[in-house]
Amino acid sequence: MATPLPRRAAVAVLLAGPLLVVGLVAAAGGRQGEARAAAPPLLVSAAASLSGPLQDLAVPFTRGQGTAPPQFNFGASGLLQQQIQQGAPADVFLSAGARPMDTLERAGLLLAGSRRDLLGNRLVLVVPARAPRRPLDVTGLAGPGVRRIAIGDGTVPAGDYARQVLAHKGLTAAVAPKLVPLGSVRAVARAVADGNVDAGFVYRSDAVQLGGLRVVATAPLTSHAPIRYSGAVLRSSRQPQLALAYLRSLGSPAARALFRREGFEILPGRAP
Repeated sequence: MATPLPRRAAVAVLLAGPLLVVGLVAAAGGRQGEARAAAPPLLVSAAASLSGPLQDLAVPFTRGQGTAPPQFNFGASGLLQQQIQQGAPADVFLSAGARPMDTLERAGLLLAGSRRDLLGNRLVLVVPARAPRRPLDVTGLAGPGVRRIAIGDGTVPAGDYARQVLAHKGLTAAVAPKLVPLGSVRAVARAVADGNVDAGFVYRSDAVQLGGLRVVATAPLTSHAPIRYSGAVLRSSRQPQLALAYLRSLGSPAARALFRREGFEILPGRAP
């Protein structure tokens, strides 16, 4: 027969039991946190016009998930799409236009059901902030006072929207010799701000976030396809659940407020 424990010893064991359980749970939680922190960072390929807000939002996402900060690859959406098709690693793709995302979806490279619309934007015509103030709208681009117009090249959705606007206004042929195609919407913005061109087409968010630009006209919504930023997880992602959590985080109230302040539009009735 087992010898009963003295009363004080029995009480000590009973008291130590919960502490032991708590210690084990805390240790397990610590190991899980360490495992999350040790996991490789998410690789996010994103449109250049999203660079400012996404870098700001990386801090709260990292704290909330207990992971390493995401690593960003910013550039023209079409160029990023080509990189992904050629095997560049990425967990999440954020595009400023539908065409690059459609291409990846048709190629079967997106995680099924992960694609979602995120944000909207407006296309604006800008001139250098220090340029003399004079009336200028899209129609005026055909006039002799404008010699060089920066526009996104074929990999840049903002360039697609701008060409649609010029076609809508019947200006395609008239302004063709003046166009200076550049590899990203941020490159267009820099060219205008530096005075290397007379005008350029960028997103309203670029004009809000960057210095050296003055908005002289906003393209009518009927003059181009709707500007929609979309996001999706890549089928090849090594961390699909974390990547999905990242996409959901872009729809948090704090994220939506930041995007709005930075010149983006929150799509009615939708959460990114």
